[in-house]
Formats: sequence, structure tokens, C-alpha cells
Amino acid sequence: SLAISMLRRLQKLGIDKSDPSQLTPPERSRFARLDIDPASVTWRRVMDTNDRYLREIETGLGPEEKGRTHRTGFDITVASEIMAILALTTSLADMRERLGAMVIGTNHQGEAITSEDLGVAGALTVLMKDAIKPNLMQTLEGTPALVHAGPFANIAHGQSSILADRIALKLVGPDGYVITESGFGADIGMEKFFDIKCRYSGLIPSVVVMVATVRALKMHGGGPRVVAGKPLASEYTDENLTLLQAGLPNMERHIKNALKYGVNVVVAVNSFATDTPAEVELVRKAALAAGAMDAVVSTHWADGGAGALKLAEAVVKAAEQPTHFKFLYSLDLSIAE
Repeated sequence: SLAISMLRRLQKLGIDKSDPSQLTPPERSRFARLDIDPASVTWRRVMDTNDRYLREIETGLGPEEKGRTHRTGFDITVASEIMAILALTTSLADMRERLGAMVIGTNHQGEAITSEDLGVAGALTVLMKDAIKPNLMQTLEGTPALVHAGPFANIAHGQSSILADRIALKLVGPDGYVITESGFGADIGMEKFFDIKCRYSGLIPSVVVMVATVRALKMHGGGPRVVAGKPLASEYTDENLTLLQAGLPNMERHIKNALKYGVNVVVAVNSFATDTPAEVELVRKAALAAGAMDAVVSTHWADGGAGALKLAEAVVKAAEQPTHFKFLYSLDLSIAE
């Protein structure tokens, strides 16, 4: 009898047979020969390593693999499609479907070859059966935190997992609050949170908490380049309202982007020791003028949870206000549209 992956391959090919003995020679050939174009293979190995030389490598150079050289490389684990799938999955069965649909390359006719075609989707699911469970951790002050997945928003969707959110919501109950993170800013992460993650999960956010810092806004205003290992330029550590003012349109645009979805915005002005009262007040006023429901200076960097108390109160208040959430596009639109 045929394995599940084999039956799915036959179904994909439009062959309505489950008994291998009934397959005609051409059907057997189509079924068994994937005819993969080696130059088209896009599935790379993953390993968490800081060795950039492994990003591009050539395999198949051993005497046993003559004539099978292939240019490939390593990605870091969070950049893999499997990480993106883990974060968007809603059950083990759903993950099995998604893993099977991953495209690993094409055949010589240009048709997509998937991990299901290779017959490895079941094995992938077995490998991931424990990874699907979120990790319960805690903050320095003992607040529970579910840490699960994290594909980058520049190559995937940049969100923690749907399963972690659902478990958290179940744990806090109808009167509790769950804060979920969306990576890489309101231009990439937030858009994908709303249009992709919320669409799959069916969960709707009550409020957007947008984080702004004086230093980042000064950089957006044209401040000097920040280089790892070098001391910060004086523009970032001394009061400079002109530079800060020049960077404010960046935050204002992010606020307007969030408001397009019909969700209320609270801006957290994440304040550091070198920020002056005039600087944080300038950011706060600009956020309110741009349409934020509130903008609160938060000093949790220095004061821990106590420094974010006013922010928490503002978020609770905003979450109680009505929202009119909507997606910005329908799935029927073409990619160009």
C-alpha cells in the first residue's frame, strides 16, 4: 500500500488511484521521477552560527559525489521557512500541511517540487512535534512570558507564535491582558502582524503600543552613523531638539499607518539616561498631534516595572475604547495590486 505522502503526490498529479499495481508505466514515471533541476534548489541548510563564510558553500566535492556539486549555503535557524511556519501554525495537523507545502525547487518543466513530493513532510512534523509547544519563562520581576518562535520580518512575518498568544489569552481569562510582540518596526512587522497573523489566528488586537526612542528619532533626522563598538556621537547623548524634530515625521508616519487599520495607538517614549525632559516632551507632543490616543514616557530601562506603570495604565485605558479593525487588502488581489 502507498504511504500518505505517496497518495498526496498522486492526488497532486491528478491520478485518482490508490493501488500501485494499477498505475500505467507513464503514471509510474510521473509519480516516481521528480526530475528536479539542481540549479533551482532553494532549500538551504540551517544552523545557528556566526561564521559568515558558511553562508555560501559548495557541496558534493567528495569522490563519492562526483558530478553532483551544488552551490548552496547555511541560513540561521530563524531565517528558515520552518520557523515562519512554526509561528503561524494552529495545530500539529495544520503544521503537517504547511511543512508539506514548502517548495524546495522546481523540475525541468518549471513546476514546483515540495517537501511533500520528497516524502519528508511527515518526518519534518515528527522532528517539530515538541518545538510546537511554547516555552513558559518569566521576566526579572516574575511576570510570566511565553517565548516561542521568531522569524525575521524582513524575510518572513516577524511574529511570535499564534499558539503562544492563544495559550496566553486562555491563561489570563476574559479580564486579563496579553502583550504580543511584532518585530522590525511598524512598517514591516506591524503590517504583517495585522494582514497575515491576525488573518490566520482570527485574533484582533485591542491597542497598538508603539515604541519610540529619542536616539532612534535623531538618527532618522539625519544624525551621524552609529557603529558597533564605537562611542555614540554627542548628537545622541546631548540635547539636540533640531535633530530630533527632523526625525519626528518617521514616528508620525508609523502612527498614521497603525491608524489605517482602525486600532488605537499608545506611544511608549522609551527613555534613557541621556534623554532630556525637553526631548521626551517634544516626542510626546508630536505623537499626540499625529493621532496617538496617549504618549507616555517610560523609564523601565532604569526603574524596571515601576518605570512602565503609567504606560500600562494608558494601555489598559486605550484597550477599553472601541476599535474598528480592518485588513488593508483582500487575499483575492494580485501581488502587483
